[in-house]
Amino acid sequence: MKKRLSKIARDFKSHISDVADFLRINGYDCDENPDEEFSSEVVEFIENNFPAFLSDRNKESQKQIPKKKEKSNELSLGEQIPLELKIIESASNEKKLIERIIGFTEFDWNYTIAKFKGTCSQPVDFNLFDEVLCDLLLTEQMSAEKIGNILGFDIQKDPAENDILLKAIKDLKADKMLDGDESILWLTDVGIEYAKNGVKFSTFTRDFDLYIDSIGVAKEKVKEIFSNLKSEKQLTFNKDFLPKNIEEVKPLAELQAPEIHFPKKNFLLQECNPTGVEGFKAKVWVVLLENFRDNTMRAIVYDEKQNKVIDALSEALDKKDEIKSELLERLVKVDDEIEFTSEEKQKEQIEIEQALIHKQEEIEDAINNQDTTKIKEIEKEVEAIKRHFNSLEFEVELKKLFDTTSDTILIQSPWVRDFAFKNRVPFIKDYLRKGGRVYIAYSENESFGGEPMVQEESKKLLAELEKNLNFYCCELPAFHYKNVWLIRKDKKNSYYSGSYNILSFFVHQNMKNVRQEKMTRMDWDSELEEQYLEVFKRFGLKYINSAIDDFNTLCQNPPAKIDRDYLQKLRKVENTKLAPFKSIGVEEFDNALGLLDKTKTENLNHYRKIFFESEIERYKKQVIELSQKPLSPDKKKSLQNEFNKLREEFLDFLDIQMSKGTEVTDMINNLKVFNPQNHQKPNNNNKNKRRR
Repeated sequence: MKKRLSKIARDFKSHISDVADFLRINGYDCDENPDEEFSSEVVEFIENNFPAFLSDRNKESQKQIPKKKEKSNELSLGEQIPLELKIIESASNEKKLIERIIGFTEFDWNYTIAKFKGTCSQPVDFNLFDEVLCDLLLTEQMSAEKIGNILGFDIQKDPAENDILLKAIKDLKADKMLDGDESILWLTDVGIEYAKNGVKFSTFTRDFDLYIDSIGVAKEKVKEIFSNLKSEKQLTFNKDFLPKNIEEVKPLAELQAPEIHFPKKNFLLQECNPTGVEGFKAKVWVVLLENFRDNTMRAIVYDEKQNKVIDALSEALDKKDEIKSELLERLVKVDDEIEFTSEEKQKEQIEIEQALIHKQEEIEDAINNQDTTKIKEIEKEVEAIKRHFNSLEFEVELKKLFDTTSDTILIQSPWVRDFAFKNRVPFIKDYLRKGGRVYIAYSENESFGGEPMVQEESKKLLAELEKNLNFYCCELPAFHYKNVWLIRKDKKNSYYSGSYNILSFFVHQNMKNVRQEKMTRMDWDSELEEQYLEVFKRFGLKYINSAIDDFNTLCQNPPAKIDRDYLQKLRKVENTKLAPFKSIGVEEFDNALGLLDKTKTENLNHYRKIFFESEIERYKKQVIELSQKPLSPDKKKSLQNEFNKLREEFLDFLDIQMSKGTEVTDMINNLKVFNPQNHQKPNNNNKNKRRR
């Protein structure tokens, strides 16, 4: 679907001049005319690449300008981040330096909700009469008549005073604060307690729920935690942990339903009746960590709904060694050969672990001393120490590279599998939007039962990504190594190599023996520089050869009539896709690029000449038609400007300019125009005048 330049600029909340600059840089003609329309192919090219172009331009223009805090785009990306990565990243943020992530698995956390109808006494401030009566009865038991005499009431002779006193006594008895009859009255135990505090109580009935956990979450946190978890109702469940009487209900109600029982504020549960009970299982994730300092294991509980680690659940589960052992069996194939020990570790690994143990002790001291500056210093030092990553740890490290940089990432992985690559694509797209470049290298097919190295859906994703000027993919001669290269503008490059199949495997729950796959970060040196350039060169050769093939195909199949669209296609064959390779100093690439530039110039000039001549002929025919009758001065002026603009565009063709161009210019200049005053529209005021 075609789009106007103004609409494209509005869609990107940008200026027309920015879009026009981007198009011209990439070989497209654009005069900054808001009404100029572009084909769906050009629009798609803009959508894929303009955001990164704009990002780069903004970075350059704002280098010296203090940045204001802007809303992050992390939410849009966050919605696409695979759950597996969210889990291990959250765990990675919680783990200590002396811990490794073993793995993660789903866990059903069972709990029940017991429902009750309770009668509660609610404190009410004494009125003056209540206070006087209770003060009297706190000293001794007495009759209604005696109370009346003390208060100066003659209840025997004055019916009104009798009614006032008996009503007050009746109200206190109704509130269960008084007992007895008119002959003798006394305060109940509850009445004495409330009289001392200057309140009486009224009763009310209310439904309330109690959350019961069998594993051992702190009782004051149970309701708050489980009411926020994603849970499923269960038909059968364990009822052993339910409260059996009101005395077991009270301490739970004080924590979870203080509106019905909270002694500190004189809310007292008088009686309660169970009305039902329901069983639930909360769907959470458990991550197990191995501590290599003391060979222990720790559990972390993650909630997908809230996207965070639940500390109270983690603390409770971590105390249950039996449950942790069961979960460990899901994650690691435990046998006689696997123990949590350092005896089989290599010397380098032991040295790194000892360094991390030392740094962990420094961090603990800094935390105790509340020295935040020291903590940050240690964190930077740890980054230099940490070199070995198991599968789960490397997933977090790789995500960090995509999140925190916008430079160049090159990934080498023999296979590209649909499930794994699909989970990488959101990070790649976000990296491209930031202006970063991504290179994907995979192996040519080998005889593995006929299975292709790149699966079909992955091929489609690669082709779609390749429409972006900053994304490159390349098939290399058969290889089996797995590498990640990060090339930074500040030259602080990084390199990771190991056994993890980055583009064909993605972490998942219950993954066994995860520590067998390892990636190692190596120091950048001249040898690595050579290795990187060798791989990078192959990308350059692929894209220069592809550009040559595209150009040859275009030249060999010109349209019957040469038009601007065809010239534009010739111009943009090389485009900026080749820009990163022009400075690597590879003779083979430079020679091919030089040949392409030369051939491109020759062919482009050839077809430009044909187009120029055809345009002159078109204008010549138009002028001959217009010469049949006078035309308006504005029309003639417009025609002169159009043709002059065409001639300026093709000034390099002097021979055509001097002959055919000059001829048509003279023909346009000689066109006759009518006098505007003699061609005014009829005056409507004369319409109704009578003819003479």
